Amino acid sequence: MDKDELGSLQIVGLGPGDLGDLTLAAYEALQKADKLFLRTVEHPVVTQLKAKEIDFNSFDDIYESQDDFIEVYNQIVNKLLKEIEAGLDIVYGVPGNPLVAEKSVQQLLAKLPSDKVGIIAGLSFLEPLFIALELDPIAGLQILDALSLSKEQLQPQQDLILTQVYNSLVAADLKLTLLEVYPAEHSIQVVRAAGVPALEKRSKLPLYQLDRLDWLDHLTTVHVPPKESEAFYMNELTEFKTLVQIMAKLRGKEGCPWDLEQTHDSLRPYLIEEAYEVLAEIEAGDIEALCEELGDLLLQVIFHAQIAKENNNFEIEDVIYGICEKMIKRHPHVFSDEDLNSAVEVEGRWEEIKNAQKSKAKKDEDILATPKGLPSLMEAQKVQQKAATVGFDWESIEGALAKLQEELGEFAEALEEQGADRIREELGDVLFAIVNIGRFLDFNLELVLRDATQKFKKRFADMETELKNSSLKLEDISLIELEELWQRVKKMKE
Repeated sequence: MDKDELGSLQIVGLGPGDLGDLTLAAYEALQKADKLFLRTVEHPVVTQLKAKEIDFNSFDDIYESQDDFIEVYNQIVNKLLKEIEAGLDIVYGVPGNPLVAEKSVQQLLAKLPSDKVGIIAGLSFLEPLFIALELDPIAGLQILDALSLSKEQLQPQQDLILTQVYNSLVAADLKLTLLEVYPAEHSIQVVRAAGVPALEKRSKLPLYQLDRLDWLDHLTTVHVPPKESEAFYMNELTEFKTLVQIMAKLRGKEGCPWDLEQTHDSLRPYLIEEAYEVLAEIEAGDIEALCEELGDLLLQVIFHAQIAKENNNFEIEDVIYGICEKMIKRHPHVFSDEDLNSAVEVEGRWEEIKNAQKSKAKKDEDILATPKGLPSLMEAQKVQQKAATVGFDWESIEGALAKLQEELGEFAEALEEQGADRIREELGDVLFAIVNIGRFLDFNLELVLRDATQKFKKRFADMETELKNSSLKLEDISLIELEELWQRVKKMKE
């Protein structure tokens, strides 16, 4: 239909409950409406409208036929749109303020041209609620929908208002969500029909009793006060924000002296240590210990972010934003319509995107640039991989093997010359050549050497056990006997 052929929609706020709370503009719009629709008759002002002989249609039959509120709103919107598409000018009355907790209004605004919709504001349920609770929202306030609440939304340091607590079933679901963050004894206040003297009712009770009230209805709101102390409840210890708050407190004026002394630089050894302890538990297959060590590693990230925040450099939110953005951009096969079917394709595309995101000037400046602070084996492998991307590489592993033989020969010559600097240099070349062979085999040399070291440690410990069983010590037997014992232990474990 042509836009000019559409009718118009006037949305009117009916206020919190009493006819006296209607604005003059709202009252006149209701009186003059050619066709008036009310979202529901379950509102105190409706009885007074009837007394004024104001005719209207309501959508309560939809509420009765549907179990899902989303479908209720969809059907209301569709019926109103049909009236407007028929060229009719209609008025739609909703409780409170049309722009406060009115999903049908939001849908209508999204689907109609702005010049076809008018809004007459009404007093929302919030103003009389603030009076009933003696609550000043300027101190910080959350207003959330009880029908779509998740624990991730909750900020227990602020006052919380929960709307649309229609009945005991909604209250029961709401209670379970709140109990994930608040203790069962946390004091709350339930208010019905705030500002309507004949209907208003209030009750203070512990959270666990929320769904036991027998007077909950469509005018009911729940107020959850903030926590009264800085203590963390046990069920908050799973929250990421709690860890951030703990670190901020440790670095605060009355925090821990050791934590206050730390800097990015002083924490470097702990970061490396925690990363390797995570690796050790992965190798050991100890899942419980892995969980603990991952926590220690995460703490290092939070620690550095807190120091950066104090220096006005960045915050933990910037860290999270950066990695989220990177993951989305570098996985177009997951977050967009790009088609990649194998891990090899994914890895190649990752490098393409990664390089494209770097400035050309920086790439031209140093092709072999690697992250600072990498372990030497890992850095050598990455440097060789980068050199290979521009064609500086052997055609096959045979070339790498020949190069290793060459370097071993030069190392042997250096040993004969007995020059310490030359020996050190040639030994480095041998190691570099071995890394190249590992790269051709697609092995992570850092882990290969680590595994070999752990294997050596295990066999050495087995040797000590064998000697202990014979009432001997390592220093009690000759090198030849040690070698024989080593080979015996090796065969026992094969």
